[in-house]
Amino acid sequence: MNDDIKPDSVDPGISAGMGLEEPDSTSTEWVRAAIELHEGALLRYAQHFVRDLESARDIVQDTFLQLCRQTNDEIRPRVAQWLFTVCRNRAIDVCRKERRMKLAPEDQLADELAQNSEASKLQPSAAMERQEAATGLMSQISKLPDRQQEVLRLKFNAGLSYKEIAEVTGLTSSNVGFILHTAIAKLRQRLVPAS
Repeated sequence: MNDDIKPDSVDPGISAGMGLEEPDSTSTEWVRAAIELHEGALLRYAQHFVRDLESARDIVQDTFLQLCRQTNDEIRPRVAQWLFTVCRNRAIDVCRKERRMKLAPEDQLADELAQNSEASKLQPSAAMERQEAATGLMSQISKLPDRQQEVLRLKFNAGLSYKEIAEVTGLTSSNVGFILHTAIAKLRQRLVPAS
């Protein structure tokens, strides 16, 4: 868990003013579980928009602070799409304020992809090949339109369903499916040599 985001450090005086009851172990457990499960994917998703790791951390922290203001019954059945929707909206707000909406650098994303894989368990040559493949894939993904990149990230980095992606982005589920199909077809065409 990221040291910047600690659900236990919520000031009771502040939380009381935000409509939260006095924190107890049952009211914070579901928030703690959501943080542990979704923090990394949210951070990568926010960084996709703002490019700056510190800004992305601020966005994710704001997202979890908003989660703390919700009740478990309201959010729990759809916590992933709720978190990604709030994170996306906050990231877009930040980008509008800063007049920039750029993608994270290819090298940084390729490094994350390689680190998230089991590359550390592989032989050095296999790890190098995997790193090169990840770099090539990220290079090709960065050439896709922004909407296709966003839907790919939500599907494969965050593991959201078509319905959840639709709720996050404001698209229909069928539109999400079409965008994913188109993006994957483009990537396959670019990455797999014609035989």
